[in-house]
Amino acid sequence: MLHFYEGQVRKFLTQFIRVLSNFSVETGRNKTDEIVLRAVPVVYGDPTRQVANIIRNNSENALNYVPKIACYVRELNYDRERMQNPYHIEKQHLRQRDKLDDGTYSNQLGAGYTVEKVMPSPFRLEVTADIWTSNTDQKLQVLEQILYLFNPDFEIQKSDNYIDWTSLSYVELTGITFSSRTIPVGADTEIDIASLTFSMPIWLSPPVKVKKLGVIQKIIMSIYDDDGGITKGLIDGTMLTRSYVTPNNYALLVTGNQLRLLGSTGTTVSSTDPGIGSGGSGYYTGARDPGLADPFETFGPAINWKLLLDQYGKVRNDTSQIRLKQPTGNEIVGTIATSSLEDTILLYNIDQDTIPANTLTSVKKIINPLTFAPDSPANGDRYLIIDEIGDSTATVQSSTWGTLIASVGDIIEYSTPQSKWIKVFDASDPDSTQHYVTNSNTGIQYRFNGTEWVKSYEGLYTAGNWSIVIDGGYVGNVDSGQDETTPW
Repeated sequence: MLHFYEGQVRKFLTQFIRVLSNFSVETGRNKTDEIVLRAVPVVYGDPTRQVANIIRNNSENALNYVPKIACYVRELNYDRERMQNPYHIEKQHLRQRDKLDDGTYSNQLGAGYTVEKVMPSPFRLEVTADIWTSNTDQKLQVLEQILYLFNPDFEIQKSDNYIDWTSLSYVELTGITFSSRTIPVGADTEIDIASLTFSMPIWLSPPVKVKKLGVIQKIIMSIYDDDGGITKGLIDGTMLTRSYVTPNNYALLVTGNQLRLLGSTGTTVSSTDPGIGSGGSGYYTGARDPGLADPFETFGPAINWKLLLDQYGKVRNDTSQIRLKQPTGNEIVGTIATSSLEDTILLYNIDQDTIPANTLTSVKKIINPLTFAPDSPANGDRYLIIDEIGDSTATVQSSTWGTLIASVGDIIEYSTPQSKWIKVFDASDPDSTQHYVTNSNTGIQYRFNGTEWVKSYEGLYTAGNWSIVIDGGYVGNVDSGQDETTPW
């Protein structure tokens, strides 16, 4: 084994001595009646001849200098309670900043390194600090400055290496011997010693293996597209491993956090058909947005997602995406995951950053004003109403809404200064802007399409208005006219 020595124990002792440094005692007052302070030096030495020589300045005729603090190691034991897997090897990949010729660092990346570290060994370092004083007042001054720091311990750090987690430790006060004198007090020495014992959990680390990363000279990769050919990858320059497809003319139904893949358009039923709402032989969408689908259109049975997705690649849960095209041109993006309960359902986790921002202040509830009466409304309470309130020709006031006149889809708000309900959004006079508002009672966001309020992203999406990204990356726009087997 090669020789190595980093002075790890020495570094902890040095930090410990620094903790006990810079204390002082009062020695009296000067001519201007100012307090005179004397620093208390800290030395290291074993309690044998070395300490005696330090105290006597290497002379038997010299008087002992007090006050003084002498530190020394009392015990160094293996700490089995903190032992971890001794065979574990930790690897870290690091890259330093580029160093310029003048010794400074630029903002560019420099050399890369791989650091391999073996699990360090735990030890417990026991240290004693002897406080040498000539009288009790000196001793009490030093003790009072030291003892309050250890409540219950004092943290130390042997180095500022940010990848060395073993550099952190703490010093714990474990015992106090107030005096070295016995009763009766003899006259052979005037020095009194107070001993403080400390404990430090430390780690001793073997040398690490550092490897400098070289420059990549060659990259070997696949140049084939999804069909197994190389023309598209080389000529078009796509060189992509993901597919962005529009499957057939399937429709997508979004309800809450669930996605259902619906078959081709089925039978159109009339408003008088008793099968409306039950789905008949297909799947009834219940859509009321003319821009999405006929209000009474049915689609074929829900399709097994697995049979479809397996044709285009492996779906990675919480990574693969489905994107929903909005009337504004924006996309609602969310990751998908298969359901363990039903193969016709995908779980949809929406990226909240892609949901349109509210253009109107949230409403407390969506209410029928003919059956709902708010108790003691507060200033700013808002409601979206689904029935009319009042009449321009009416002469009798409502006990709940007063003289308020509002229509279906309007938003009303209570004004405390005016002591009445007022209309803050008029659905009969919309502007060209898409309006969004959230029902704070349910957390569902709604969009005003110019005619009525619909859920902002829930509902039916026909072919061309939704797309799949197998690996979760973005490729491009959807062309609903393309066959589903064509990658994009």
